[in-house]
Amino acid sequence: MCLAIPCKVIEIIEEDGEKYAIAEYKGVKQKAKLTLLDKEVKIGDYILIHTGYALEVLNEEDAKLSLEAWDELFKALEEME
Repeated sequence: MCLAIPCKVIEIIEEDGEKYAIAEYKGVKQKAKLTLLDKEVKIGDYILIHTGYALEVLNEEDAKLSLEAWDELFKALEEME
């Protein structure tokens, strides 16, 4: 199962001729290869990552709506415990 949580790009790097984004969600950083995207990724963009690849770039409004929904879900799950 893949949890498609938007991650904010904090750095763009190049390794062995390939571009990668370093993105984070709640302090957890993840490296994602950018080869599957048609769009240029910039620092501050939000991306969805699966198995080490960025799959989609989200606009800030959609990313924030998704993040709010995830926060509500995590809060409800904590209350159930």
